[in-house]
Amino acid sequence: MRCFDRAKIFAKAGDGGNGVVAMRREKFVPLGGPSGGDGGRGGNVYMEVDGSMNSLLPFRNSVHFRAGRGDHGRGQSQNGAKGEDVVIKVAPGTVVREAGKEEVPRIAENGAEGPEMWLELELKLVADIGIVGAPNAGKSTLLSVISAAQPTIANYPFTTLLPNLGVVSFDYDSTMVVADLPGLLEGAHRGFGLGHEFLRHTERCSALIHVVDGSSQQPEFEFDAVRLELELFSPEIAEKPYVVAFNKMDLPDAYENWPSFKESLEARGIEVFCMSAVKREGTHEVSSAAYQLLRENKVAEDKLTAEMVRKQQTASINEFEITHDSTTNTWHVVGSGLQRFVQMTNWRYVDSGRRFQHVLEACGVNKSLIKLGVKEGDTVIVGDMEMIWHDAADTSGFSNFRKGSTETTKWPQWK
Repeated sequence: MRCFDRAKIFAKAGDGGNGVVAMRREKFVPLGGPSGGDGGRGGNVYMEVDGSMNSLLPFRNSVHFRAGRGDHGRGQSQNGAKGEDVVIKVAPGTVVREAGKEEVPRIAENGAEGPEMWLELELKLVADIGIVGAPNAGKSTLLSVISAAQPTIANYPFTTLLPNLGVVSFDYDSTMVVADLPGLLEGAHRGFGLGHEFLRHTERCSALIHVVDGSSQQPEFEFDAVRLELELFSPEIAEKPYVVAFNKMDLPDAYENWPSFKESLEARGIEVFCMSAVKREGTHEVSSAAYQLLRENKVAEDKLTAEMVRKQQTASINEFEITHDSTTNTWHVVGSGLQRFVQMTNWRYVDSGRRFQHVLEACGVNKSLIKLGVKEGDTVIVGDMEMIWHDAADTSGFSNFRKGSTETTKWPQWK
């Protein structure tokens, strides 16, 4: 099974027609002069959006598209006819990129050859709401409950291998298109799991529903891990409004985890809903909240000026500066995005240290420190997190850390 949301095609504009060398020779016209016509222009290649298409499947067999050549010029100053145009129809949300920048040289004497190039097509689903979350969180079940979609549902990770679309109706005039996307693994922004294949589909969604498996051992850590992957892939995606749906309330573990999860997220200013998608309990509240976000975001988009000024923008963790205090051998990593990440991390969980180390590696802090000359035993401070640098080859840089304390804790190795 394959999702045809990527394709590579060859497009070539039509060659220009050749001009003709001709002299006007008529009775009573002794100095007729040249009368050769110009060659016709080559045809153009156009990309046209077809609302009835929802994939790039037609390009599985149709790869080459060539516009017609212009007719040659004729005598009596007759120019050649223009070549026939070619229209390539694509689905809404298709991004077109040039795969190669080499163009065929133009030969003016014989009619300029039409430029040719390989084009990469990438389809980003057009959906109002995207459902994201870790594998087996219940995303497909939620889609099947709130819409007429019938995705594959089973109790094991990665049941969903392809995006599913469904239409949610509230009344005759109020609908929204919801996309159920495959689960995200740690490292998805670098292509792990299904990685980039489906993260990009969230870029065209106006808002997100983040489904959390309430029966997991660490629901909050799972929530933060998925949020991190979204931010590492694209800060714009992480800034999209979202609804948090704490799922599987029909299970004892989820019921037990709900109070602490709700309290923790609300303390961070995040609204969260509980539901049981299997029992269809609480799903209407989740979809209604998502629809409200969609309406609010639509109003905000209508008011945007040409400058696209944003009222608030979250700093990216990829933006930071490093300063060095040689007297104390201390390195300060300064960045509002990283500082915010440190503040929001729940250090009660054992995996939080490994996750933080992964973030420092992914956003380039480790490489930057090595380039600047960090040495064994140097202190590295990020926000209120203090770490000791270690040069051992079997670690990613940091051997231990302490947070607002003088006690050091062994840093878990990142593998």
